[in-house]
Amino acid sequence: MCSIATRPTRRSADGEYGRRLPRDAAVTIATLLLVFAAFDDITTDRAASFSVEYAFLAAAALWLFFIAVRLIRHGRGLLGGVSLLALTGAAWGQRAIGPGVVWSQRAAGPKPEYMAVMIGYGWFCALTLAMLWWAWRERSSRVRPED
Repeated sequence: MCSIATRPTRRSADGEYGRRLPRDAAVTIATLLLVFAAFDDITTDRAASFSVEYAFLAAAALWLFFIAVRLIRHGRGLLGGVSLLALTGAAWGQRAIGPGVVWSQRAAGPKPEYMAVMIGYGWFCALTLAMLWWAWRERSSRVRPED
């Protein structure tokens, strides 16, 4: 007899996603810390080239894109969509970040590109905290005995 492969039920898929949340949140925390370090290096260092930092930022953007798509696929479309928007804004704003760029240049005021990067960074920090909370909630509901 031929067996028909079935798609996992929503409940089993959500359970699997719930088990992946702590790992995804930990990787995202590490990614965000390294993104901060890369931007700090780019804005404060006087090196001739920042190819390693920019390569890392590209890899971090790929990971955050993966997280946004995973959110959409697991029924959190609004959060995934806002994450894609934040990532797009940060990618757009990144072009203006360079040596000596700070929050506010006295004469020019705050740059919109810089603000887009900071808003995107803040969004993903908040999203990571939410992922940790979801993971904790999922774990506590599995551990809690049923009445």
